[in-house]
Amino acid sequence: MSPQLSSLPLQILLFFNTWYSLLWFTLNFALYIYKAYSYHFPYAAYEWELVMLFLMAFIEHTRLFLASRGNKTEQIPPLVWSIALSIPMLVGFAYFLTMQTYVLRLDVILNTISMVFVSLELLFSIFTSLSFYRGFTG
Repeated sequence: MSPQLSSLPLQILLFFNTWYSLLWFTLNFALYIYKAYSYHFPYAAYEWELVMLFLMAFIEHTRLFLASRGNKTEQIPPLVWSIALSIPMLVGFAYFLTMQTYVLRLDVILNTISMVFVSLELLFSIFTSLSFYRGFTG
């Protein structure tokens, strides 16, 4: 399989996940506003989770940028960095899925979809990196 054909599924996932991550951040931010007015948070829990939300949005944007750049230019190092950033993203989504102070049904749905996206991109990034490596070494 040529490197161009192996990178197409990854690029499709990256395109849709870029839009979904924007939706994820917007809905999670709106959920935190709702939770602030509807529930009582323990001391500093609200601020900590809000900081984590912004940190995850930054890391996700960086991860998607690196994966897309590495995929489009057929370079392995940006793909490896995106693979490395996938691990903290999966941990963050797992935290928001199960361990945040108040987990609503919408939180479960949003974070499950995010974990599926990141897991598939992680898998496709590994296969694409291997394909690029085999294509460049002969």
